[in-house]
Amino acid sequence: MSLWSDFHLWSSPEDPERPVLPYASAFTVTITEHIPLQPFGLPSVYPPIEPPYDTSDEHLRTLTQTELVKPTKATIKVDRPFAVKDGRGPQLIVCTVTPQDGHGKPFQAVAKIFDPLYYSFENQNAPPRPVATTLKADSDYSIEAAAYAHLQKTGQTGAFAPEYYGSWTFSLSIRHRGVQHERHVRLLLIEYIDGVCMRNLCYGDSVPLTFTAEHRLDVLAGILDGAARMDHSGVNQRDLLPRNIMLELKPEAGDSPGEGQPQRVVQQAVLIDYNIAMVYHLTLEEWEYHEATELPLNPMHLFWNTSLDDFGYWVPEGWQGNRRAQQKWLMGRFGGPNTLAYAPVGS
Repeated sequence: MSLWSDFHLWSSPEDPERPVLPYASAFTVTITEHIPLQPFGLPSVYPPIEPPYDTSDEHLRTLTQTELVKPTKATIKVDRPFAVKDGRGPQLIVCTVTPQDGHGKPFQAVAKIFDPLYYSFENQNAPPRPVATTLKADSDYSIEAAAYAHLQKTGQTGAFAPEYYGSWTFSLSIRHRGVQHERHVRLLLIEYIDGVCMRNLCYGDSVPLTFTAEHRLDVLAGILDGAARMDHSGVNQRDLLPRNIMLELKPEAGDSPGEGQPQRVVQQAVLIDYNIAMVYHLTLEEWEYHEATELPLNPMHLFWNTSLDDFGYWVPEGWQGNRRAQQKWLMGRFGGPNTLAYAPVGS
């Protein structure tokens, strides 16, 4: 009984010096280009590194989150929050970027900010445990920066992957035990996609009325083709789900069946979110990938055993739980003469 009476579940301690999340309102800061570490934080994929700080549970339990993130130049101005919430992890803001070197005009971008102070300090999968938020934020940043840099180098950005404007850092003040410190926050700048998250279109029963069935499958085929070509370039995003796909839309003349709504057309699908991506040439064993083939692997080969049920109303109702129907479509879409665009199945 005494053992249980001495047992206390950890919870995040009071942290009165922790500043309010700054990215949801007017916010302007000068940013400096920054070269990140090699990707780390996925032990089965990337070589381990020794972080320059103690991330053991024992040490984390002795800290407030403010203590954890105390200290270890383009100007961005927030236009509006895109995905901003305390505890969500990376914060996304739509911002105006003004180059400071006299070259280039201001442009709009999305800043993805990896601020460990606004990651969840409590482990969402194992609530009694704290999270080394500095390590998690640095890992997310290093992997995503490596993925975007490789995609840019291989000509994959600006279409299925967003344009990439580099990795950056800025400083914010923080007060700890009455002393003012500077802490450094990392961010990436990527293209602003004026569109809608595909997840918002996959789970409403109005989708079949807004997009024709034929067009929805054309878009899906483009997504699978884009993933195959990205894999061939050397990056596997590893999270090909509607929540990570932005769709740029344009209206099209004509009415949808029976509703009088304008039919919609997808101009471009864009895959985002690379914080668990595999950049093949940087992995533990330099994983063998499909650059060895002259052409990308056929999506029919890559997705033959992958359920697309998560695409909800975007795919035919008959696909739900019916892998054979999905495979029949893959064969029709990527088989026959279309195989010439890809490496032979079995390569």
